[in-house]
Formats: sequence, structure tokens, C-alpha cells
Amino acid sequence: MNIRPSHAAVLATLVAASPLCADITMPSVFSDHMVLQRDLPLEFWGTAEPGSRIRVNLIGRKRGASVKGQVFDLQAGPDGRWQARMDAISETEHTWRLEVIEKSGEGPYSDAEVLSSLTFEDVLIGEVWLCGGQSNMEWIMNSVGTTPEQMAGMNHPTIRLIKAPHVLATEPQDDIDAEWQVCTPKTVGNWSAVGLYFGLALQDELDVPIGLISSNWGGTRIEPWIERADLVAHPRFAERTMRLQAGIDDYNSMDDATRRRKVEQTNRGFNEKAEGYWQEILATDPGAKNGWMKPDLDDSGWGEMKLPGNWEQREDSLKNFDGTVWFRRDIKIPADWKNTPLIIELGRIDDSDRTWFDGNLVGTTTNKHTDARRYKVKSKMVDAGMVNITVCALDPHGEGGFSGGAMKLMRADGQGPVIKLAGDWKWKRGVATTNSGPNQVTETTNPGMNPQSAGTLHAAMIAPFVPYTLRGAIWYQGESNAGQPDEYRDLMPLLIESWREDFGDHLAFGIVQLAAFKAVSQNPDEGGWAYLRDAQLEAARTVENTGIAITTDVGNATDIHPKNKKAVGDRLAGWALHDVYNVQSAVPSSPIHSGMQSEGNAMVLSFDHAQGGLSNSDGGKKLDGFAIAGADGRFVWAEAVVTGPNTVKVWSNGVPEPRIVRYGWQNNPVRANLVGGTGLPASPFRTDTPKSKQAGSR
Repeated sequence: MNIRPSHAAVLATLVAASPLCADITMPSVFSDHMVLQRDLPLEFWGTAEPGSRIRVNLIGRKRGASVKGQVFDLQAGPDGRWQARMDAISETEHTWRLEVIEKSGEGPYSDAEVLSSLTFEDVLIGEVWLCGGQSNMEWIMNSVGTTPEQMAGMNHPTIRLIKAPHVLATEPQDDIDAEWQVCTPKTVGNWSAVGLYFGLALQDELDVPIGLISSNWGGTRIEPWIERADLVAHPRFAERTMRLQAGIDDYNSMDDATRRRKVEQTNRGFNEKAEGYWQEILATDPGAKNGWMKPDLDDSGWGEMKLPGNWEQREDSLKNFDGTVWFRRDIKIPADWKNTPLIIELGRIDDSDRTWFDGNLVGTTTNKHTDARRYKVKSKMVDAGMVNITVCALDPHGEGGFSGGAMKLMRADGQGPVIKLAGDWKWKRGVATTNSGPNQVTETTNPGMNPQSAGTLHAAMIAPFVPYTLRGAIWYQGESNAGQPDEYRDLMPLLIESWREDFGDHLAFGIVQLAAFKAVSQNPDEGGWAYLRDAQLEAARTVENTGIAITTDVGNATDIHPKNKKAVGDRLAGWALHDVYNVQSAVPSSPIHSGMQSEGNAMVLSFDHAQGGLSNSDGGKKLDGFAIAGADGRFVWAEAVVTGPNTVKVWSNGVPEPRIVRYGWQNNPVRANLVGGTGLPASPFRTDTPKSKQAGSR
């Protein structure tokens, strides 16, 4: 069953919710400086007066003289929508002007009244690609270490980009606030670095204009980029996606009073859960047991720490500590503040805290690391002289402590002096815990209006470009799905299929395999990100017209955003040039494992795309990064050597009857050094890759 709405059906649904306008309109993907796809039928669409006649006129200009273009005449539908498909154009040397004229539907066309018109200048025809994914695709030129001299050379007037802003929607949108830009030193700093380097490499070889549609959002999973109906049609994801849709429908059916009641119910439920969470933590915390919040506590043996600051950065003994740390500070209250309500401001605390003023609990915040703490002290608690402020900070993961913002004590009425609280505090370690506790929902929101909600980014940031004619798409994402690699084996092909339903079955699709990241492990079978890389590799091997760029050699152990985006763009371009544009001199791929056979106590592996012969990255035959296991599945590091132009022999004296080989099977596979004749790194792989669980009824 195919429940995915057609583009025409989406337009019809959208127009029903908005008033029609007599003036002709087109979405923002049609603007000055746009690039149209060569050699494929061109799609144009928009709105106009119902029944009016539309003429789409593409006029070429070369050296100031007009050349023959194309004209397409049609009539707007009863809902005011119109869509035109022009024949393919091969000419890439001209500059074009797009004129769209709306005339009344009465009488001969030549005599009909012109109702409105649109004109777009500096239009080029060349190659158009969509650049999608999360932050590594979004990462801009200004953030990849580009020198001022390099930026000054980024003057490429026939490379253009249109960048989608971060927006959310639960239903497919027909427009987005964006416009095409020309590549200049002033504009390019905010462009996708991977996208730009990909475009530059294409243009260097093809010598045609390049258009890039940059639609990406850091930190997002793959599910938001897939049409929700496509997820519903897949048995593996149908149930959860239908639950989401039911939640969206339920939200849309609520009136304001119902939403307010739900907010109150949600907050009451959260407060109950939060108090239970704190009681569970404090039940084993030495600070709670021994009264570390009491004003007269002897804290002379406590350590000292300057705040604000994260405790991992301030104190070596707290590095990698997850749990509670107690902080105390004595201050002097002025005589005229006695019996006056006060405000304590502590800035942001990562993640949770309980705060006492002179032994009285005045504030609790749970799981809100971005919120500045501001607690009221009742007048009856305030006396003149020395008082104590105690904070129990709780962080169950990552860095913890006071992460910034104003720290001060002041009168609630704002009168008089302010007592600064930043500076030296006493501290003592409490109880270790990784219990994250409940998360608060502060308002009833549409469950679909979240950048991680299935289909949301497709509706908001892909649908507005559909059905603009494209050659292909490049995709750099997976970090946010690394914990669910088995699902990704189905989601990656599903995304490709979803986008091909949007833009056509011809759509070429290039995947960036995740770069190396995280601490180096000596475990020959660490796994981790290796499983996600394997899911990406399977998609490239099994889905037609798809390629993959291997990037394990350009990662960074401590930075999830490695700066060498040029290598990524160049490798994607090598695949596209070879496989999509038939440039046989281009390098389409890194070495990819293709087969294995037994040879005594060893396994002989074969590889595609050896490109003139395999070697290690230093040019020798001895290799590293291979692991081998017998029937028990226990892996050990293996010996490996190149035995032919595209073969490698792998063995271990500790595994007399080998069955399985894995290569580069770590988050950060620094030992993996197999390269092809062009120097590109071989993809990590495992010979026991499971069959994909793909299933669908579409």
C-alpha cells in the first residue's frame, strides 16, 4: 500500500488552508541566480488566479544577444495551482532569464489581459545537487580552518547555493525562506564546506555551472528527513510513526483550555517524579546524611574551587566524576536586609541542583542545564550577619558544575547593593550516580514540532524544493543514530527511496561513511561506530546508483567535526564523476571488501576498487587493523599481508581454524592502514555482516 501523497495532492491540501491570490507566485527555490538542471525535464510550479493562463518562458542570452529558449503554456487549476514541465536543455554556456506571465482566461491569448508576472535574472543551466545531513554536512567554510588567502580565492560566479533555514513543520510545506547566492569571498563563509568542495571538484572536471541546495541540521537523526508516510509504510517503523501521527492529530484537536490543563497535569506529574528522584539520590548521599547544608557545619577540611566553572576542569580528582558535589559559601548580610525577601542567582548548573539558604531549602531544579537558577528567599529566613549558602549540584553524565551566568545575592525589590557570589567556594564530593532522572515538559507542544520527530524536517526543509529537478544528493549523517545501527540498515535505504519519490528515480545518492572519532581502543572487536559504518556501506552496496566516501583517515579523536572537509567533498565528487558522469579517469571508491576464501589456517580476502594495487598507508605490504576469530567468535589481532593486486591474507597463530574477519572495527580505527593504489583508505568491514531486515509494502 502506498499512502504517500503525491506532490499535486500536497499542493491541493496546502492551498485549501490558505487564501488564493490573483498575483502569480512561485516558491523561493525560483529566484535570481538559480541553477537549473541540464539534460533532464525541468519542473516549474506555483499559484495564480484559478483558471488564468500561464506562460513560462525561458530565454537564453549569449554575448548580449537573445538565443532560442523554450516556452510552455498552461492553465491554472480550479485551486489556483499550476505546474509546468519543460523539455530538457543541454546548453550550459548561456545566461538565461525566466519569465512567468499570468493572463486572464478570456479571449485569444494575444489579446488577454496581463494580470501579473515574475522575472528571474542570471539563471544558469548546469548540475544541481542536494546536500543533506547533520552538522558535518552543515559545517560552514568559516569553521574549517580556511585561511584568509583561501577565502579570498573563492570567487566562482557559476557556482551557486541556496541554504534552507532551520524550520519545523508537521505537514509538507510548499515554500521556505531562502534564495540563491553566488559563490564569492563574501558569501561563501556560511556555505556547507563539504557541499562547496564537492561542487568545486565537479566544476573543475565538467566545466559547467553547479547548483547546491543545502538542507541540513546539526544533531538530527535520519528519521526526521524521511517522509512520514514512507515510515508508516515500512513495517519496522509503522507503529511508532503512527503513534507520533496520533499525537499530532490529538494536539491539533485541542482547544487552548485543554492545552492549559495538560500543562498543569504534566507539571504536577513531573514535580512528583523529580522529588522522588532527589529522595532516591539523597538516600545514599553523605551530604544529606551528615547535614552538609547546616549553617554551623565544620567545613574547614573541604576543598576550595572558583565558581562558576565545571568541576572536571577545576579539580583533577573530579575528572570524569558523575554524581553530586556539594558547595558552600558564607556571606555577610547587611543589617538593613533583615526580614527582607532576597533573590539568589547562581547562573546555569549542569544538570540539577538543590540550594539552601542558612539551612533552609529555597530551590530545586532538575534536568535543566541551560536554565539560570533564580531562587527566592523568604523574608522570615533573612537575618543580619553571617549566613551560609549551600548548593548540592548533581550531574549524572558529561561535565558538571556551574557552567556560567550571573552569581549574586540581592534584595527582591532590587534596591541597595548586590553581593557577588562568584569566586571561592568550599566543595566536597557526594555520591556517584549516573541516574539521569525525569525530564520536564514545560508546555504542551505539538509532538511533531521537534527536530528529531519523524518526517518533520522532510516536511519543512525538503518538501519546499519538491519537485525541483536535481541530478543527485549527497548525505553526511549518522552520528545521532550511532546507537541504533541495526535500524539504520533499513533507514538509510528508506531515505534514498523517499527522496527518489520526491525528485525522481534517477536521483544519484552519495553517502559519507562516518569519520574516525573517540578515544583509541586496543580492543580488536570494539564495534561502536563500526556498526553504523557497516550499515552505511551496505546501503551503498545494495541500492542502485549509490556511492560511498570512506573518511576514517580524516577523523579526529576529540572532535566530532573534523576540519578536513575538502577530502570529503573530493571523494564524493570522485564517485559522482565516475559513476554518474562517466569520467573514467575519476576515482569512484575506496577499496571495498568483496569476498573471502579459506587457505589453510588463513583467510584470503579480495577487494574491489584496489585502483592499481593494495598496500599499507606507508607503501608496504604488511598491514594492521585486521582481527580474526574462529567458531567461538572471540577476536584477536591478526597478521595480514598483501598477496596480490586486490587480495590480502589474514591469519593468527592463536586461531587455527578461522571463520570471521573484521577490519577497522573500532570507533577510531587508527591501526587500520589498508589503502588502494590512489591512497584512499579501505572501508572497515566484517565478513559476518547480517542480512538487512528491510521489509516494506511500497
